[in-house]
Amino acid sequence: MALSEQSRSDIRQEIQQSFDGLVEASKALDATLYFKFIDAEKFVGLNADGTNWNSIVGLKELIEPGFNSIEKVQSLIFTNVHISVIDLNTAILVNEYEQKIILKNGAQFNDAGGGTQVWSKASGKWLLVSISASSKQ
Repeated sequence: MALSEQSRSDIRQEIQQSFDGLVEASKALDATLYFKFIDAEKFVGLNADGTNWNSIVGLKELIEPGFNSIEKVQSLIFTNVHISVIDLNTAILVNEYEQKIILKNGAQFNDAGGGTQVWSKASGKWLLVSISASSKQ
């Protein structure tokens, strides 16, 4: 069944709100809130270093210590976000980002990259089931 443009627009808006919540959790360095946007049972992904996350465990091993090593997120800007609706329960969000952080050891770190996120509403709310990350040099 084909989706109307209004349905696609509504879905894009719902996913944008979920994505915004994920971004706010990242800025706040709140891993507990961050993982509320991810389907822990279905998650798989690809790290920017080319290794797989075959479950939520691998992502947690990256996010939790990463958040704990950061003193402050100075900025996290998404310069290009596009949401493609596949059907009523599936969408893909691609993004490009730039961030500046201060580590707890005082070092400043600038990073940029992009990602692909697969969002699913099979559980009744929009959750991430996959992330693929990349880094810009």
